[in-house]
Parts: sequence; C-alpha cells; structure tokens
Amino acid sequence: MIALIAEGATEEAILKVLLNHNALIYSYSDLLEQQVIRTRNGKEFARKHLNKSMGEKVEIFRVLDSRNEVFNLPKAYLAKVEKVTNVQTRPEVEILHIIYHGDYQSWSKSSQHGKPSSYAKSHYHDFKNIKSGTENFDFWDTHFEGLLEALRTYKKYHSRETTIAALLK
Repeated sequence: MIALIAEGATEEAILKVLLNHNALIYSYSDLLEQQVIRTRNGKEFARKHLNKSMGEKVEIFRVLDSRNEVFNLPKAYLAKVEKVTNVQTRPEVEILHIIYHGDYQSWSKSSQHGKPSSYAKSHYHDFKNIKSGTENFDFWDTHFEGLLEALRTYKKYHSRETTIAALLK
C-alpha cells in the first residue's frame, strides 16, 4: 500500500495528471484510500489514515519542497509504516514551468531569480494563479509529454535527491 502525500495543490495536480496518464509506477488502486493525500502533519496523517485495520504496511511518499519539514508519526503507528520517503520539488514545484519553457538557465543565473512561482507568474501569462491546482492540472494534462520531460530534466539538476521522476515508469 502506498501513500502519496502532496504538500500543496500544485503537487497534487501533477500527481493526479501522472496517475491519470498511467505514468507512475503506482496506480490509484495501489494508493491508500485510492487518492493523493494532502495531510502533511505526521500525527494528523496517522489519526486520519492509519487508524484503520490494514493487512499490509504503508510506504509513504511525501512530495514537498522543504528539506526540513518534520513528519513525526506517533509510536503506536510506526508498525503500520514500512518506509517514509521525501520526494523533493525544491525550491518550489513551479520550477517545472521554468524548465518546461526552457528558462532554467536564465532563471538560475539571474542575480535576483527569487522564487520560481514569482518568476513563472511574471513570465508565463497562461495562468491567473500559478499556485492553482485546477489551472496546473489543466495545463499539465494538456502538456503531458512536456511534464514528463520537465520532470526528467529537473532530476538531472537535482541528481542527489529523490524526485518525482523516481516514481515514473
């Protein structure tokens, strides 16, 4: 059993696009409660999602940009969890838009590059709200092959981290 925990609406949208296109090594049927989960706090996650009788252990993948966010599960639930893996989207998942548009080098070399979401908001006007789950789902669903390429390219830039590319078929 797999738990895919998305930090935000954009991460959730990307995971749903990948699941809908059967691009992940997991499918909805492999997922805990057959859905992407947004509960980020370990204690709350355990209470909401591990408080049920389960026949197998859960492997948790947390898709997030922070390296420092703590995910503490209560000791009573540790026996229900096989492993917790952080899947990085640093510095923000909106970096995928920068990569998709071929602007990674110019963004990263800019002395004032700032957050990817700010850059994307000012450069890519196909979004009213770059953080919107719905808009990201629609964009990446329409540009699915571009999403796969952006994820693979992102992995090249962050080769020492576990990224969403590690979950691709």
